[in-house]
Amino acid sequence: MAKVLSQEEIDALLTSVSAGEKSSSEVDSKYDKVSLYDFKHPNLISKEQLRILENIHEGFVRNLGVFLSAQLRMIVDMKLLAVDQIMYSEFVMSIASPAATYVGNIKSPHSQFVMEISPQLVVFIVERLFGGQGSFKPITRPISVIERKIMNRVIERISQEISKNWSTISNVECEFTRFESNPEFVQIVPASEPVVVVSMEIKVRGNATMLNLCYPYMWVSNILSSPDVQKTIMFGSMEASEKEREIIESSLNLTKADLVAILGKSIISIRDIIELKKGDVILLNPKINSSIPILIQNHYKFDGIIGNRNSHYAVRIQSVNEGETIDEY
Repeated sequence: MAKVLSQEEIDALLTSVSAGEKSSSEVDSKYDKVSLYDFKHPNLISKEQLRILENIHEGFVRNLGVFLSAQLRMIVDMKLLAVDQIMYSEFVMSIASPAATYVGNIKSPHSQFVMEISPQLVVFIVERLFGGQGSFKPITRPISVIERKIMNRVIERISQEISKNWSTISNVECEFTRFESNPEFVQIVPASEPVVVVSMEIKVRGNATMLNLCYPYMWVSNILSSPDVQKTIMFGSMEASEKEREIIESSLNLTKADLVAILGKSIISIRDIIELKKGDVILLNPKINSSIPILIQNHYKFDGIIGNRNSHYAVRIQSVNEGETIDEY
């Protein structure tokens, strides 16, 4: 026959179970505070720098996706996947051969960077530009010279978009100068140097391919850590460029504004308003030769005098208002 527990024994068991759960949760919370850190591969990119890089390349992805959609005459879905810091040797080892890698030069400060694009996407773009249907069959051969020539227009647009989106924080000019099918021949920094890899996905007809940009970390750090860039990040651009001033001036010149000349005002009773009929004259307060206010967008800007020109009523501007105000009309 099973033993029946007393109330005291039941309370003791419940107390021990609660204590065990508490100790277990304390142990879990203790280990939750522990995080792994690899001293051989320290994380050099700060969260602020990571956000800046993401903002730059989100604009690049958006503009390039629109360009590819127009060139291929189909919907191209492009999105930013990740911005990672790895060793350059790891980046090279991740590229399968034969590959389509482009080496680019950057001016001020001078550096090199690498763009790796899927060979399948290169062949697909070439076939679409020639009017074909395009296919994503596996490619086991290097990209031919003719295919590279056809891709030059796309590659040139990519370099323009890179320069354009980096220009939001620094004046960066880049161009692609070399193509390599074997990634081992591409050596922009020592193998043990850290690099920043921006990974993007290009999806066409349900087929997803990758486009990767590899920047030397030292170049990225020099750009993002410079005092001018930090000032731009914190306070924005202090002065408009010559091109921006021209755009603003052109927009202002085409902008229309309401110009109103107030001939005068009068106060009459409601009875007089009700009794008004055609031919009645309302007496205004200013005299014929006195100046009247001229308003632009309801702001008192000029003083003028009433007259006529070429059989039309007109107002001549006599002076500029120096800050005086008038009653609201």
